[in-house]
Amino acid sequence: MQQGRLSFIFLLVLLCQCGVQAVDLTTCEGDTARLNCGLTSEVIACESDTANLQCDQGHIKVLSANYGRTNSATCSSGKPANQISNIQCTQDSSLSVLTSRCDGKQNCYISASNSVFGDPCVGTYKYLDVSYICKPPSVIIQTQTSCEGSTFSINCYKQLIKVLSANYGRTNNDTCSTGKPANQISNVQCTQSSTLNVLTTQCDGKPACSISTSNTVFGDPCVGTYKYLKVSYICHPYNFIKVSAANYGRTNRITCSTGRPADQLSNVQCLQSSTLSVLTTQCDGKQDCSIPANSTVFGNPCVGTYKYLDVSYTCGPASLT
Repeated sequence: MQQGRLSFIFLLVLLCQCGVQAVDLTTCEGDTARLNCGLTSEVIACESDTANLQCDQGHIKVLSANYGRTNSATCSSGKPANQISNIQCTQDSSLSVLTSRCDGKQNCYISASNSVFGDPCVGTYKYLDVSYICKPPSVIIQTQTSCEGSTFSINCYKQLIKVLSANYGRTNNDTCSTGKPANQISNVQCTQSSTLNVLTTQCDGKPACSISTSNTVFGDPCVGTYKYLKVSYICHPYNFIKVSAANYGRTNRITCSTGRPADQLSNVQCLQSSTLSVLTTQCDGKQDCSIPANSTVFGNPCVGTYKYLDVSYTCGPASLT
């Protein structure tokens, strides 16, 4: 239960677009702490639990969702093998359910259950996996289209790009159709599923991005069709990590205690004074930072005690210099 709670807290690290947001993150010994000032948040709720999408500032915009199972590890504790073996369980309507109920709200609670989403795989213990952003009123979702053979460019100037959706192909007869014969624009079911991954890899986190609208970059999802690239994105402020407090050790008997014997939890005066300097050196000024919570990195302040890394940090905007 403790581990699930900590994972949930971590996954709800939300970025404040117009100021500084404080984040507290606790990571058990042997796990990896990830400090993140990125835009996208993820929530995973096990079947029969309730998912909470929350935006302290701005409004929810759901990017992707699935109620089902795509791996054997998530929400597997105490479940028999036959209930977690089907990892091809997806429910296509999950996204539409989430967007209709949650988009535009600051808070959204939704039950991860068959009664809400239907049952895509009877007998499998499922979970709801949701990715979303908190979109402030001042952030405008922009859409650009680039015809095949041209160059697609985004410029956010003194802000950063976050691509929300993208497709290289053709979904209507009108876009990029001037002078093209009917047989090159008639296929309007042409989509390339890898387009978003290409764009996020090339453009996310940069102030500007240019990419060739071509089969060379995206592959050819429909040979003989004249295609175009359509991208939706936002420009958001620079946000960087600033660690304010940190300790690798143990100051209570509850945190990261599941399955641990009493003698590994009894020392609650376990402090490592160098923890803060390690974190500030490795993480300050970055947008993302991953660091193992182990004695190799921080030293061992209390041999025999099962420790955890407790970090407080802020995500704050800064302008380009």
